[in-house]
Amino acid sequence: MREYIARRILYSLFTIFAVATVLFVMFRMMPGDPTAQVISPALDEASQKRLKEAFGLDRSLPMQYLIYLKNLVTLDWGRSFTSSESVFEILIYRTWNTLLLMGAAMCLTLAIGLNIGMVMGWRRGGKLDVGGTVVSMIFQSAPPFITGILLLIVLSYSLDLFPTGGMHSPGVRPTDLFAFIFTSDFLDHIVLPTITITAYYLATPMLIMRDSMLEVLGSDFVEFARAKGLPPHVVMVRHAARNALLAVTTVSSILLGFAIGGQVIVETVFSWPGMGLLMVEAAASHDYPVAQASFLLLAVIVIAMNLIADISYSYLDPRIKVGS
Repeated sequence: MREYIARRILYSLFTIFAVATVLFVMFRMMPGDPTAQVISPALDEASQKRLKEAFGLDRSLPMQYLIYLKNLVTLDWGRSFTSSESVFEILIYRTWNTLLLMGAAMCLTLAIGLNIGMVMGWRRGGKLDVGGTVVSMIFQSAPPFITGILLLIVLSYSLDLFPTGGMHSPGVRPTDLFAFIFTSDFLDHIVLPTITITAYYLATPMLIMRDSMLEVLGSDFVEFARAKGLPPHVVMVRHAARNALLAVTTVSSILLGFAIGGQVIVETVFSWPGMGLLMVEAAASHDYPVAQASFLLLAVIVIAMNLIADISYSYLDPRIKVGS
């Protein structure tokens, strides 16, 4: 088991290194001059030279690559070309905002999707099975910005039940993290984007849980549990659903990683200052330090989620044996 975990960690580190290298090359192949975001042509030659040295733009590409790798390891990600702020501080703020939103949305998505999918598989062909499949596919087919805009029109502009966007009302500045999260103002702002994300991603865990349940229900241990005379809900939850979670674990880890980086539209519709919007802004403005760090952070999150899923297999399903 230890050898397997060590090998998976090494594979993950190599993947992160490969992604970092691709990002370094990709952003420097994009059209446009990054120095235009930092150095104004109106400055004198000496000032331009000092700015290039400060941002490391006077070095050759191989030297920039070595410095780039060193800074990644030491978490010294430089400063933004456009705002001169610390990239690390920018990412901490934006990533925390995205994790708050995606954490709430994914918890709601999995809680609803797994429970409904479990019942759908247990009662195959019933009204809940057919209706849940149709409704979930409709929401998944609808673009998130359409769902978000409709929620804003109905619940914000027409009924005035929720704010139109942002993380908190103007002038509200919580003094600590607890006060920031557990206030009615923050909860009012997070409701609509959470519902939008949940509606879009709900079909994935729901349908995978349903299909996994259908596979497990024909297993010998389920038939044995039924033969013992156990109540149907005990057989469904403790025996069938527990073993059906394996496939959902894999998809959930990948889904979470993609959801964190793929919510640019939702963050834009609801004016949520998250990491997805930051990546687009940084790439459009050729802000290499911010773009590289944000894309790499997203890759690390996806790789870490896959690593956790791989390691957790043997704990979730005792039938799996880790070989050499």
